[in-house]
Order: sequence, then C-alpha cells, then structure tokens
Amino acid sequence: MSRKKTLKDRLVPVLLFAAVFAVEFFLRRYSFLQKEYFSLFLNTPDYWTELWNGPQPLLTLAGDFIAQFYRIVWVGPALVALAATLCFLLLRLFLRRIQIPLAVVIFAGLLVVALLPASREAERWARVEYATRTYQWHKVVAAATPDAAEKDAVLIPYALLAWSEMGKLPENLFRYPVTGPQDLDLEGEITRHGYYFAQMNAECLGCTNEAIHHAFQTACTTPHGMSLGSLRQLIKYNLASGNRAMAFKYCDILERNPMNAASARAARRYAASQPEQSRLDAGPSDSASVVTHNTFQTLREMAKEGLFNDAAADRVRCLLLLQRDLRNFSSTFPEGTDISALPLCYQQALCLVNDPDIQRAISPAVTEAFSQYMEAYNQIRTKEDDPIQPGTFWEYYFMYY
Repeated sequence: MSRKKTLKDRLVPVLLFAAVFAVEFFLRRYSFLQKEYFSLFLNTPDYWTELWNGPQPLLTLAGDFIAQFYRIVWVGPALVALAATLCFLLLRLFLRRIQIPLAVVIFAGLLVVALLPASREAERWARVEYATRTYQWHKVVAAATPDAAEKDAVLIPYALLAWSEMGKLPENLFRYPVTGPQDLDLEGEITRHGYYFAQMNAECLGCTNEAIHHAFQTACTTPHGMSLGSLRQLIKYNLASGNRAMAFKYCDILERNPMNAASARAARRYAASQPEQSRLDAGPSDSASVVTHNTFQTLREMAKEGLFNDAAADRVRCLLLLQRDLRNFSSTFPEGTDISALPLCYQQALCLVNDPDIQRAISPAVTEAFSQYMEAYNQIRTKEDDPIQPGTFWEYYFMYY
C-alpha cells in the first residue's frame, strides 16, 4: 500500500506537468514567441532607470527577465507547466487525499483559459505575425483564412501579402472580403498590427528605409518603446542597407541582453566584414522619391528605377483592380500578351474593357460566364440579392460600390 501511494505521489505531478506542457505548447506557443519579440530586458543604465521609475518595478523586472527566454519555443510552455506543478505540490501538502481531483482541476482550469475566445484570438494573431516574420507563408494563409477575415478584416493584408510572396495573389485576391485598396496594405492603420504589417510589407518590397521606419513605429507601441525583436530587425535592415555604423549601434544594445548576446556579436562580426556603403547606393528606398507610405506610389517609383518583378507587377495590377481603374489596368499588359492565359480575375476585369481586340482574346469560357453573370445581374433588385459568381472580380466591381 505504501509503495502504491509513493508511486502515485510521484506519477501525478509528472503527468500534470506533461499535460499542461502539451496544452500550452500546442495551443499557445506562438503567444510566447511574440511575447519575447515585443518585450525588452537590457543590462543598461537607461533600462534600469526607466524600470525603477515606473510602476511595479519588481513585477515588471520579473516579467521582462522571464520573457527573454521565450525565444526558445518550449521554454514558455515548460515554465507554465512548472508553475502549475509547483502549485499542485504546495496544495497537496494540505489536500493529499484528493490529489488526483486537484490535479484535474488545475489542468482543466489552464485548458479553459487556453480555449477562451480571447486566448484563441491572441494565439491566432501571434501565429500570423510570427509566420509573416519568418516567411512561412503557408502558415499565414492557413491562419488568415477568408472565413477568419470575415470576422477580422485586418487579417486580409497579411493573407494577401503571403499569396503575393507565393506568386498567387491574383488567383486568391477576391476569395477574401476585400472592399478597397486599403485591404492590400493596411494604409492608415495606426495600431501595432498595422505598423508591424507595414514593416514586413516594406521588407518584402525591398524598401529597407521604410522597413526601418515602421520597425521604429512598431517598437513605440511596446511598453518600453523598444523591444528585443525590433532590435534584431533593425540590425538586419541596416545590414541590408549597408549602414554598418547603425548596425554596430544596435548590436551594442542587443548584446546587453543575455539571450541575444551571442547573435548580436555574430551580427557585428558579419557587419565588420562588409564594406561601408553610401545610403544613396543601398537600394531603391534610399531615394527620397520612393520614401512613401503609399504602396502603390512606392511600386510606381520602383518601376521607374527598373526594380520590378512579376510579384510587384501583380501587386500593382491588383491595386488597380481594387481601385476599379480598368483603363490603367489594361495598359499594364505588354502588346502580344496571351490574355487567355492570364489569371481568371484579370480576364474577368478585361471583360469590362471596351476594346474589341481584348474582348476577342479573352478565353471563351470567361466570356460565356460574363454573359451569364450580366444576364442574371440585370434581373436582381438589391445588392443583398446577389448570389451570382461569389469570389469574382465582377462581384467586387458591381456589388461593393
């Protein structure tokens, strides 16, 4: 009997630790990773002065110190599991006879918290932001689905950026509940999500100066006005722009964090091996004419500099479609383009262009579908009546004025 009791006493806390770890790892690990990205812990006079002059300095210090370890994906779940297990062991001193029900209650409580709508929403956002930062575009579109975008429109630009980077923007643009050009770049969105997206959008466009600018804006939304993740991004962007002096500066700051010291030193060694470049030679965004928050204007300026590719061309064309600017949209295709081989939404848009040559070149299947759409559209009475061709450019063009 004594041996059985001893085995149970040892096994229950182990099982509780494993169960809580599994819940936190599979349901909340991205929240921990993003917590580290937006937190700050530095062994610098400025950090300590700000800390001790702020409210609840000891609690803030403890939170900042622990959060830096969340960069390792299993640490956050393991710490929560450890805290739950220690709490169980403490309570067991007084409630030994009901230790199994006690463990079940602790586990169930943490599971309920992880499944709360607010927790699921935070985890979904963390997953989208993390996947965007690490270029895991399939994870972005898996989380930012059209159904999820119906509930939260701010997810739309993340999804469209992911499709753009995968070279499938035109095929997926109108699967989402887009209502205008702002859905492609979050222009004017002055939340942390907006700044963070603008930073990643600029990075993907190759505009390092704009990425630096938005990285600062993102950092300003964090409790300390700077974060470990923003420091890492600023080092990367300044290395990309050839600005070694600024890269060294941020390496010096980041090196004062224990978890990032080694990577900061490695970045400094890499920076030292690179030639110092003039800002004007670093890239398209270092020209004053390209420094703009408007994605469409940025793309136009990049095109003038000859810095363009198929993904950028699709982005311009999709912006024109969202603006319903069909005249300029049709002019983006060089003479001799095989229109029947273009993505479906492009052909759908060209059905509305009054040009006989273009009309003849559109796929017969698309032309027939357009005729059927217009015949049905002319019979409906209100926008709410439209059941026709959902997810097409025609639906967007006619129904979302």
